[in-house]
Amino acid sequence: MLAGVVLSLAGGAQALQVTSVTPQGEVARVRQVVAKFDAPAVTFGDARAPAPLSLSCSDAQATRGTGRWNSDREWVLEFDNDLPPGVNCTVQARAGFRSPQGAELAAGSWRFTTGGPFVQGIRPGGGRIDEEQFFVLQLNGPATLASLQASVSCQVEGLGERVPVRLLAGREREDLLKALHFDQAVAREPLRYATLACNRRLPPNARVQVVYGRGVATPSGVPNSVERRFDYQVREPFAASFSCERENAQAACLPIRPMRLDFNAPVPRKLAAQIRLKSARTALEPTFDEGEGDADSVVNGVSFKTLFPERTGFTIELPRGFKDASGRALRNADSFPLKVATGPMPPLAKFAAAPFGIVERFAEPDSGPLLPVTLRNVEAALRTQA
Repeated sequence: MLAGVVLSLAGGAQALQVTSVTPQGEVARVRQVVAKFDAPAVTFGDARAPAPLSLSCSDAQATRGTGRWNSDREWVLEFDNDLPPGVNCTVQARAGFRSPQGAELAAGSWRFTTGGPFVQGIRPGGGRIDEEQFFVLQLNGPATLASLQASVSCQVEGLGERVPVRLLAGREREDLLKALHFDQAVAREPLRYATLACNRRLPPNARVQVVYGRGVATPSGVPNSVERRFDYQVREPFAASFSCERENAQAACLPIRPMRLDFNAPVPRKLAAQIRLKSARTALEPTFDEGEGDADSVVNGVSFKTLFPERTGFTIELPRGFKDASGRALRNADSFPLKVATGPMPPLAKFAAAPFGIVERFAEPDSGPLLPVTLRNVEAALRTQA
């Protein structure tokens, strides 16, 4: 009797043990099952080595995959695709599986679930957004509209309350998805793509979070249990700023350098072309660089490039109804017509330059060769001969 007990214990000590199985519990993104063993379970490289574990899931179609041995102690089941939400799986040790040394695999069972829908991608992915920005959430599986409406919200800097979202539908949704080239994918799986906007106009320059909260559920009722937040910042109000080159910060513009009006948001080129730089005698049109597109494009500023008269006052006048490409009025519109001015010509000492110059060998009696030089606004004490 005692010998039988000893033999039984010895047989148990020789059993092949599973040291780990992943995933376990609730895991949002699952693409494979990995099992590790405490001893060599197969002869590595044996193409006929059997699978040590069996998998049973609530969605057999979604959990199709291929098993392989990464080493003699690690086995992997790779799914054909990421598992959709709401899938429950059980992994079990196969009865009768033995190692090359004859050790039988110990019994065991492990479970995991993919939980509710999670966000695989979001557009835009971050950065600056519009005051009435539209968002597209690409999920790993279908989610009900009711749960999205209830569990997704916006957190806006300066507001103490949660801002609900508005789910886009109809033409708004169709145009947005088509612009992002999601229309064909949405036709196959419409509930995997959520289109929404914060249900209020966002204040300029505010920090905003789109909160994908707990409770977004599959059509079968499996809810998401992990909250995610996506950070953004609302763009600044539409504004225009003037710049020119100056001798110093307090000086007027140099007459020989361009003047420029810059915008912090794109403006239709046709509208920007109507801006005028006016003096008492003339009205100048802006110029555009070749890389700034055609007449139907947008621009981020205009330049006035000419030799300006010195010590002259100008005004920059905007066309009526001046707005950016998004239809926003100019925040600093009351600064226009904007008064600017040129100062005196800058000092200049210029010698004759290539490709052509003249050196006068006998310019004056009893003098050496002379080199002409052009002077402008240099110090009065400079000794010159003309």
